[in-house]
Amino acid sequence: MNRWGAWEALLSLLLILAVGSSWIQVKGHEEHDAHHWKHMAHELLYEKKDYTMQKINIAKNIMVFVGAGMSQTTVTGARYYNGGDNETFAFERLKWSGNARTYCVDSRVPDSACAGTAFLTGVKSNLGTVAMDPTVRRGECAMDPAKQLASIAKWALEAGKAVGFATTSRVTSGSNAALYANSPDSRWENDADVGAGGCNTATVPDIAHQLIHGDIGKQFKVVLGGGRKHFLPTVETDPSGQRGLRTDGKNLINEWKQSKAGANATYITTVNELASLDTSKIDYLFGLFDYDHLPFSADIGNGSVTPALVRMVHYSLEMLQKKEHTNGFLLFVEDGNIRRAHGQNAPRKAFDQVRHYANAFNMAHMMANEQNTLFISMNDVGSTLSLPGYPARSSDLLDTAAGISSADGLPYLGLTYATGPAHSTYYRTGSGRLDPMEVLQSVPNGLERTCPALVPMAEGADGGEDATVYASGPWAFMLSGGYEQHFVAHTIAFASCIDGACDGAATLVLSTAALLAALGVRLFV
Repeated sequence: MNRWGAWEALLSLLLILAVGSSWIQVKGHEEHDAHHWKHMAHELLYEKKDYTMQKINIAKNIMVFVGAGMSQTTVTGARYYNGGDNETFAFERLKWSGNARTYCVDSRVPDSACAGTAFLTGVKSNLGTVAMDPTVRRGECAMDPAKQLASIAKWALEAGKAVGFATTSRVTSGSNAALYANSPDSRWENDADVGAGGCNTATVPDIAHQLIHGDIGKQFKVVLGGGRKHFLPTVETDPSGQRGLRTDGKNLINEWKQSKAGANATYITTVNELASLDTSKIDYLFGLFDYDHLPFSADIGNGSVTPALVRMVHYSLEMLQKKEHTNGFLLFVEDGNIRRAHGQNAPRKAFDQVRHYANAFNMAHMMANEQNTLFISMNDVGSTLSLPGYPARSSDLLDTAAGISSADGLPYLGLTYATGPAHSTYYRTGSGRLDPMEVLQSVPNGLERTCPALVPMAEGADGGEDATVYASGPWAFMLSGGYEQHFVAHTIAFASCIDGACDGAATLVLSTAALLAALGVRLFV
C-alpha cells in the first residue's frame, strides 16, 4: 500500500473512532512527528477537493517562484515605487490566493531553511534545519536516513520530470537547499562549515557536495545562481580572485564536469556566456555567476557579468521545456535579494527587487500554459517593514514625511523597520530621534537611503506574518484560504500526481462511503 492509500485507511479508522468519542486534541509534542504534518495536510486536501466537481487537468508542469522576505507590506510599498498604489504585479493577477502560516516547530518566526523545508517537503521542521525530521535540532550531527525528508524535486524526478532551479542567492543557501539536500544546519554549505560545527565531514556531507553528488542534485538539468566559494578549495581562486572555502581540497565544479562526461554539459560564470548558449545542444547547465550572492538588481548595470533573474529564468525554461521531456518539468525560482535588502533596511532596493522578481515571473508565465502548468508565487518568510502614518497618495514613501510626531515634534517617514542597522542613522543615545528628512538629504543616492529601525541590529530580522500564496493552473484553487505552509508541497504533489498522489486523489470519492461505514459499525454493533 502506498503512503496515500495508508492515509486513507488511517482517516477511515479515525472516522470510526470519532463516532463514539470526541476528537483527539492535538498536543504540542505531536509537532515533532513528521506524520502529524502529513496527516494535517491530507485532511485539508480531502476537504478542498470537494470544492469543485468540474474536470481539472493534471499539472504536467510545475513552477514555484519564491520572493524571500516579500511580505504583503513589501508588495504594497513596491506597487507605489514601481508605478502607483493601484498597480498590480504579474504574480498578483493569478486566479487564486491564500495565506500560509509560517512558524517552525520550535520558532514562531521562521528562517528560509525551515520555511523552505515546509513548502518543499510537506513537513514542518526546526529553525535552521534543511529537509530534516522535526525531531532533529539545528547543529546536531544526525544524518539518520529515516529522518531525512524528501522534497517535491525528488517526487518530480521519480515521475520522470525534468527539474532545475534558478536563484539570486547562493545555490546552497536558504530554501534552495531543501530541494536537494538534507542538513541539520543550513549554515553547513561547505565541508569547513560542517567541521566547525563539530561534525565528521565523512558522515555529514555539506550542502554543496550534496548538490553535485547527491541522488537528487546530480539529476538537475539546470542550476543557476551564486556561491562559487562553497565549491572551490582554499588553494584555488574564482574569477573574482577570491579563494574558495573548502578544506577538503575538492573542486566541486570540476567534479560536476567529470560526472557529466559523455553528456552535453556546460558550466558558465558570466551573462555573456549565458546569452551565447544554444540550449538545444545542452543536456545539463550549471551557472555560478558570483563568489557569493548575486548583486541587487538595482546594482546590475551595463557591462555587468551578472545576469538578471529574468534571463536566468528564460534559459532555465529553455532547458526544461524540451520536447524530449515528455513528462513535464519542475522549475523552482528564488529571489533572496528582497530579504537581504530588508536586512540592510534598504527599502528601495527591496522594492526594485520585487519588480525584478515580477518581471521574471511574468516572462515565465507567458512561456507556459495554465491548462497544464501549476504556477505558484509566494514568499517564504516575512519582514519587519511597516507603513505607518497617513502619507498623501502623491507622496514618495522615502522622500516626504508621513506625519509629525506629537511627542517630539519631528516628522516621521511612511516606512520603518522594527530591527536593523539603520537604527544608529536615525537615533542618538541620550538625545533621541534625528529629523529623518535631514538624514535623507545627506544621502543623495536614493537607492542607498535607508529608513529608521527601532531595534539596533547588524542585520534586520525576518518577520513571522503569514506568507501570501498566489496560484493559477490545475488545482490552484486548493491554495486559497488559510492553511499551514507545509500544505503547499502536498497540493503540488496532488495537482501533478506525483509521490503516489494520484492514488490518493482517486480514493477521495470513498470518504463519504467510509463515513457511512463507520456509522454502520456503530449502529449495528
